[in-house]
Amino acid sequence: MREYFLQTRELSIGYRSGARKSLPWKVSPHPVAKIIAEDIELELGAGELICLLGPNGSGKSTLMRTLAGVQKPLGGSVLLKGSDVGRLHPKETAKLLSLVLTERVTTGNMSVYALVALGRYPYTGWMGKLAPEDEVIVRHAIETTGTSRFAHRHIGDLSDGERQKVMIARAIAQDTPIILLDEPTAHLDLPNRLEIIRLLKTLAMEQRKAVVLSTHELDLALQAADRIWLMNPSGGSASAMVSAIPESLVLDGHLEHAFTRNGFEFDSHSGSFRFRHEGGHPVGLIGEGVPAYWTQRALERAGYRVVHGASDIRHVEIETRNGKRNWMYVSGEGCQPVEKGSLDELLLLVSESQNEGKA
Repeated sequence: MREYFLQTRELSIGYRSGARKSLPWKVSPHPVAKIIAEDIELELGAGELICLLGPNGSGKSTLMRTLAGVQKPLGGSVLLKGSDVGRLHPKETAKLLSLVLTERVTTGNMSVYALVALGRYPYTGWMGKLAPEDEVIVRHAIETTGTSRFAHRHIGDLSDGERQKVMIARAIAQDTPIILLDEPTAHLDLPNRLEIIRLLKTLAMEQRKAVVLSTHELDLALQAADRIWLMNPSGGSASAMVSAIPESLVLDGHLEHAFTRNGFEFDSHSGSFRFRHEGGHPVGLIGEGVPAYWTQRALERAGYRVVHGASDIRHVEIETRNGKRNWMYVSGEGCQPVEKGSLDELLLLVSESQNEGKA
């Protein structure tokens, strides 16, 4: 039977507001519960990388705080290796689960090494003195995250990407089977986002950590996640929760339903969002593979509605002769094709043809 590091049972999450007036002259001592999501049934095992996705306001951060024991559930339970997180001593929880938050940590003049060493606090005495085996674990965490070259610099001198790696190193030094990260790629550029995701994927695969990260990076989640936990406001009082592999979420339409808004749509072929061009002038496209995909992208960005395989309207044919790619544009029935050697030239030709038709 498979061992799960983290499980939820009939979990309801949300928050309780302060006391409210039940009568004009009487204040009720019972706070009002605001349910964000309920009946959540999740399981997380060794070696899994889970991406938590959902629109803004769907409750991702609330779920992460509840799983970590920082926020109490409204109902149900969170189990860490079979034990209810609400009944564990904080030090016991800290040996099972480490949490990396988005908020910038105020550390004064603390060095990178000292901050990573704080991850050993569940195991050190009240003075926080590191034993030789603790030092080995701290150095391993620094090496694993590639932060050795700036291990003795101050945290305040680091870039956002470097600082995020240090926070992950601290979580690794804590040596827990579960790592939760709330928006670890927020405010990072693309190379740093890719590097953080690659690092987390490696931790899950090679060190058998169970990793959960909340993110808005849909394209990266589809590529890296073993499973996706999708939170989607259902139109009622609470969000619905779906857990599945990325490909199933695409094929079943869950991602499209969760994120599609007026003006843009989810492209199930590329796993990304694009502007909707329903009202654009139609242009046929005959071709396949990568050239056809990027030709379609270029035409749609210019405001045209692409119709694949249509040759009875003005259309573009992609040809490759002698290793050279060409675009043949036919502006109408009975018109001779005009050949262009680049997408730049093709877009200019299609635009000029469109303007001539309006004149």
